[in-house]
Amino acid sequence: MHSYIIKMDLEKLIQENRDQFDSVEPLDGHFERFSERLGLTDEKRVALPSRFSMLKVAAVILVIITGSVFVFDLATRSIREKFSSAVGVKQMPEELNEAVQYYDARATAQLKEVHKLASSPEQAVIINEDAVRAMNNLDEDTRELQKSLAENPNCERLQAAIIQNQQMKEGIVNKIVNTLNKH
Repeated sequence: MHSYIIKMDLEKLIQENRDQFDSVEPLDGHFERFSERLGLTDEKRVALPSRFSMLKVAAVILVIITGSVFVFDLATRSIREKFSSAVGVKQMPEELNEAVQYYDARATAQLKEVHKLASSPEQAVIINEDAVRAMNNLDEDTRELQKSLAENPNCERLQAAIIQNQQMKEGIVNKIVNTLNKH
């Protein structure tokens, strides 16, 4: 009720002093400039990011993530194939074969952890390449040891060297994971 009374008093004040309010006309071109400014604000609203542009950004991010996962999968696929290859594996005792497969599986799992811990897909690829290179060197050593073991199947020193080589492979990846965890 109180606001209604104020509104009535304000209207009465304006009606009584109308000639003072209507005395000055706006400058020439005022209405054109006003209309022009209204048109500019409409154009500015159009320039704001739309949902479609946000979807484009999301799609690009998704493509980048998918690409990095694909690259990681390709890099680890060669490792998995080497781990599962039958070069010299058939000539090893079953227990030694199981130990080699165990450490290979652990190293592969740790490589996946490296990918998760990396700060960017690019860093993951670089770290992964370094790890793969070191692991490939150890795999070459393991193949040489397996050839020697094929010539002398009961040599416990060769069997221990193969297991130690596999442990070193897992140790390399563990060290990388621990370093990434610290950072």
